[in-house]
Parts: sequence; structure tokens; C-alpha cells
Amino acid sequence: MAVGRFTVRGAQRLKEKRELPLSWLFLTPVLLWSTVFPLSKILLEVIPPTSLAAIRFSIGGGVMLLYVAYAFSWREALLSLRRSWRDFVLLGFVGIFANNLLQNLGLSLTSASSASLLGTVDPVFTSILSAIFLGEPLTKSKLSGLMVAFLGVLIVTTNGQWVGDWGESLGNILVVGAAMGYSAYTILSKKVLHREQPPMVVAWATTVGALFLIVAALLIDAGRPYGALHLGHVATLAYLSIAPTSVAVVAYFYLLQRIQASQASVILFLIPVLAVFWAVVLLGEGLTWAMLMGGSLIIWGVWMTMRQASFSLPTLKDAQRQEDDNA
Repeated sequence: MAVGRFTVRGAQRLKEKRELPLSWLFLTPVLLWSTVFPLSKILLEVIPPTSLAAIRFSIGGGVMLLYVAYAFSWREALLSLRRSWRDFVLLGFVGIFANNLLQNLGLSLTSASSASLLGTVDPVFTSILSAIFLGEPLTKSKLSGLMVAFLGVLIVTTNGQWVGDWGESLGNILVVGAAMGYSAYTILSKKVLHREQPPMVVAWATTVGALFLIVAALLIDAGRPYGALHLGHVATLAYLSIAPTSVAVVAYFYLLQRIQASQASVILFLIPVLAVFWAVVLLGEGLTWAMLMGGSLIIWGVWMTMRQASFSLPTLKDAQRQEDDNA
């Protein structure tokens, strides 16, 4: 039976979504995305940048398509593609292809600390774009929080020296371009998420982006040799292809359905803090006063930006009313 444009099955999926704890939606993307830079840096020693992105997102897209077929059905997945294929192509090109191609190329040319710092300008772009295109207010609290969090990121990534190892200028430009691409991806996703479920959006955008990356890898990496792969590399590649590529993005998209895009994007400021944690655990690096102070500023800045958010869970009536308004 249909209720407006909702089916009973759709209502059940909405009920399941309401049961997801908000803390899970916040922490999952941060925890998983914080591992991408250090683990990708390891894999880039043996796999060319464009090929790494192509392999990662091909696996991730395949896993997500299997998931939506199981959770929904192939019929619903194909109907979703028919309804929103233009949006999926745009999201796949901007958020998957362009973002990850530029990120991996930049990471192969510049230092990890520079990439981590420059990557955090994403929330700044998102706040500006959401104010322009989505009408989300750019309040004093948001601006203050952004500045405090960015100061914390600067302290962490430069170890309190205020001067970073910026690496090659081209690599830095590419990383900034990747951050701009993901900001656009966040803004464009808001419109699609009014009519499509997050797993559907992630599955099709990732698959389309992977196709673009495969073509690019065949053109750019043709003839480039691979390094010696061992079991650890394969396990790392499998993890990067599923956890941060699929699980984290679905959680982030559910978060985008519940709060403003600019507020959701600011949680990305926590990633450098956790990236330091992974460096300590996996690489044996030590903690410094700059890491502790900068991490505290980042958390404070995130709190300043998020404190005015409304976290009430939507009811089925609210969702139906929103659907009717958008019709």
C-alpha cells in the first residue's frame, strides 16, 4: 500500500533509519575516514595513484550494489537509477572521480601533514556553498567554530611550529581541489537525498565514479609498474574499499538528512586528531604538546559549530509532509 510517495516497505526503512543512534552517525565517518590518508600512503608505495582509486572504488561500488539489492531489491535499485541517473552521474564525477583522483595524485606529490591540513578546508567550502545554494545561515557561532577548529588543525599538522612542510606546490593545489570537490559533492547530495535513500545514492554514485576512474587509470597509469604486493597490502586495500568508501559515506549521508550540510561537514575537522592516533598506534609516533593542544581546539571548534544543531528524529508524518512539499 502506498502513502503519498512512500510504500509500506519504504516506511519500514524509515523506521529502521530512525533507530540509528546519532552518535553512530557522527563517529563512524570520522573514525573510518581518519584511516584513509595513512593507509593510502602505504598503498601508494606499490600501486599507482589513479589505479589505487579505480580499484578501491570498483570494489566499493560492487559491494554497495550487492547491499542495496539485498536491503531493497534490484528492481528498486534500477528504478532509483532511472529516476536520478543524471544526479548519480554528477555525484560520481565530482565526489568520487574528481575528488579521489586529485586526492591520490596530490598525496603522492606532497607530505601527509600538508594533505591533512589542506583537506580540512572542506568544511569552509561547504559552509560557504551551503549558505549560497541551500540558504543555510552562516552564523557567528559557525564562523567562530570554523576559525578555532582550523587553528587547532594548524597546530597539530605543523607540530606547533606554525610552518608546515608544504611539499610540492602542485600536490597541494590538487589536495585543495579534492576538498572543493567533496564540498560540492556534499551540497549536491542534499537535493538527491530528499527523494532517494542514502545507500542507493552511495551505491550508484560510487559505481559511476569507479567507471570514470577505470578509464582514467587505463590512460594515465598505462605501463606503470606495480610494486611487490603482500597479504598486508591486499587486506588494507580490501578495508579501504569497503569501510571508508561505503560504510562511512552511507552514515554521513544519513547525517546529512538530519542536520545542515555545513554542520555535518565540520565533523571532518576531527579526522586529523584521529589520524595522529593511528600514526601513534600503527607507526609508533609519539604524542607532543602540539597534538594535545591542537586536538583540544579542534574538538572545541566542532562543538561551537554544532551546538545550535537540532537533532530531533523525524517522524513518518514529518517525512511524508516533506515529501509532499517537495512534490
